Amino acid sequence: MSLCRAAPFLVLMAAFLPACAQAEERASDANTGAGTSPVSYGQVELNPSDANDTLRAPSGNSTLSYRGGLVVRSDDKRFGGISGLIVSADGSGLMAVTDTGYWLTASLTHEANSLSGIGSLTLAPMLDPDGQSIAGNKRQGDAEAMTLLADGRIAVSFERNHRVWAYDVTTDGFEATAQPINISPNLKDAVNNKGLEALASLPDGSLLAITEGTMVAEDQIKGWRVGSDTTADVTLRRIAPFDLTDIALLPSGDLLTLERRFSTLGGVGAQIRRIKADALDEAAPLDGDILYRSTAGQTVDNMEGISIRTSPDGRTFVYVVSDDNFNPLQRTLLLMFELHGDGTPN
Repeated sequence: MSLCRAAPFLVLMAAFLPACAQAEERASDANTGAGTSPVSYGQVELNPSDANDTLRAPSGNSTLSYRGGLVVRSDDKRFGGISGLIVSADGSGLMAVTDTGYWLTASLTHEANSLSGIGSLTLAPMLDPDGQSIAGNKRQGDAEAMTLLADGRIAVSFERNHRVWAYDVTTDGFEATAQPINISPNLKDAVNNKGLEALASLPDGSLLAITEGTMVAEDQIKGWRVGSDTTADVTLRRIAPFDLTDIALLPSGDLLTLERRFSTLGGVGAQIRRIKADALDEAAPLDGDILYRSTAGQTVDNMEGISIRTSPDGRTFVYVVSDDNFNPLQRTLLLMFELHGDGTPN
């Protein structure tokens, strides 16, 4: 194992920084197929027809402002289908999973607290508990969400064959094998293509896992809160026509949801909701203020992954990424926002 693979994550990314990506390229790992891939990008405005459209949807005491975005491209045929996202604490890189069973890492650059570039793209197959690749197997490799656990492992949810696996990437890098996490016996009854779409590691060490669209009532999406000794049912209120695609934890303990809509006539849309931390201790369905809802003309696609980081000066940044479905008519977008009204400076 190379030094790059064995290095601690430094809150996620040290094992996958550009120098390590270059080492992977030289090593050409025969066991995992890991290696760098060509990547290009272009910067995108939130609204190409309105340069002043940078701040949307004030709700309560919170607002989101746009801090830059990229359309990302690669000639690597494995690139695409990004469904889960974690951005490193210092913003220097990201780690993602694809719905075809691949890990994806890349370096990021920022200018004046705005997203400006991406590079050092690496793809590698995810492995099952026996160390076998699940890449390209849609039933086994349909990864949909990821979260950083308190012990440093990455938890990843899968649909179709519904499950959550944890990976010790800090120690083993791309060679990490899956360690099953028990969610609930009822998880097997989740709808085939509407399984666990959102994961969040909560401050008390429990894991919040919510489906995309397995319903317990007309407007209540099914999920679970999994602790060390107990599992509790939870629900999220669905705001039609939006479906849940991811969830992420704020420093305050509040949660941000990422949701998307699609129709033939209306096209795609996205929204972000803020759920207060104390809502997790109540019996009512989780719900909260809408911080952002895309409007006509804004840059949006099939938004599926969300990640949050806090800068040394206390500013909170929110990143969202799209799943292009390997469709040439869609795009892989990586957009960055700043959250205001969270005890952070404007």
